[in-house]
Amino acid sequence: MDILIGQDSNSLTERFFSLFDSLSLIKALSRIEIDSCSEKEIIQQGLTQLIRYQGLERCSVFGLHDDRLKCITGISVEESHRGLSGTCVKQFKPAVTADFSADEGIMGLAVQSGELQYCRDCSNSEAFKVHPLGSMGHPGSLVCVPIKMGGTVLAVLNASHALTSYFEPWQLHALGLFGSCLGQLMHNHRLINELETEVEKRTRELRVALDESEVLKRRYQQLSTEDELTGLHNRRYFFVEAEAMVSRAMRYGQNCSLMLLDVDFFKQINDKWGHLAGDRVLCQIAQVLREEGRGGDLIARVGGEEFVIILPAAGHEGADQMANRIQQRLRRLLLGGDLGTLEITVCIGISYLKHSAEKSSRHPGKVLDQLYSEADRAMYLCKSNGRNGRMIFHDA
Repeated sequence: MDILIGQDSNSLTERFFSLFDSLSLIKALSRIEIDSCSEKEIIQQGLTQLIRYQGLERCSVFGLHDDRLKCITGISVEESHRGLSGTCVKQFKPAVTADFSADEGIMGLAVQSGELQYCRDCSNSEAFKVHPLGSMGHPGSLVCVPIKMGGTVLAVLNASHALTSYFEPWQLHALGLFGSCLGQLMHNHRLINELETEVEKRTRELRVALDESEVLKRRYQQLSTEDELTGLHNRRYFFVEAEAMVSRAMRYGQNCSLMLLDVDFFKQINDKWGHLAGDRVLCQIAQVLREEGRGGDLIARVGGEEFVIILPAAGHEGADQMANRIQQRLRRLLLGGDLGTLEITVCIGISYLKHSAEKSSRHPGKVLDQLYSEADRAMYLCKSNGRNGRMIFHDA
């Protein structure tokens, strides 16, 4: 009777320590920092703790990829013990990369069924499969645990021992629990990596979108201020900036002149040589205006063949001198190609700011409109007088 009580006591003690070891294993597994480890490192740390607390000889994890089971890592009891005593743990490496079909062997059964498979004696099992180029031979007993997350098999945990029928029911239960916890760790690690990858992808996409947006913004700004053909400023930009120039001239009592230029018989150029030739002529005229203009002058194309220049700090005499130089250069405009040298004539109307107490109180925009209107009237008077001329507008 005393012997039976002693046996029961020993059995209870053994089960208690087995339960304690199982709980310690899960606790150790929960301490793995998945955000700072690779998946392989997570598995290696988990297997090290598995051997430590479950008294296994060898264990490994095979990942499932495209219906193939490929060895991720493995560890043996000797290496685990060395690691625990202070030496770095090294995973065992088969002679070749272990690679099995997901529908063969004990591991295949675990994948297909989604349930733990226990082979008590591998040497007498038809289901057990040794890799044809492997050198590990037959273990005594083998447990294959599907590592799952949400019903999906991620990998298979293999735990083996040299002895047959080595694993007790409580160990099988502990291995199943370990596989579930490891599956959760692997799943969480993959989610973190996928999230980081997605964040990086979205960040790159956002950066590209922002770059494209910036390019489009600059392009829009350019188109909103620049004439696409000649590269001069356009009509919209001219009237905004010219108003500020007129305002400064009015405030400080400075000279300011406006020159309006229109190409004579431009339609004949398009009709005779084509619109591409006409575009070349407009671009060459724009270049002449740039070269003759001063640094602070504002030059713009305001119509098909109509250009405007506002000259701050310049009276009508200085504007007339510039207009004369422009006319002289356009009469010998070198276009090249079939056009060669072409004589271009223009009509130029000039107006200038006339300071008075009444005008100084007017809005600069109104004054600019008047200057533009006066230059336009002078230019059309040149056209009615036979073209190829320039005229300064004076009050009657």
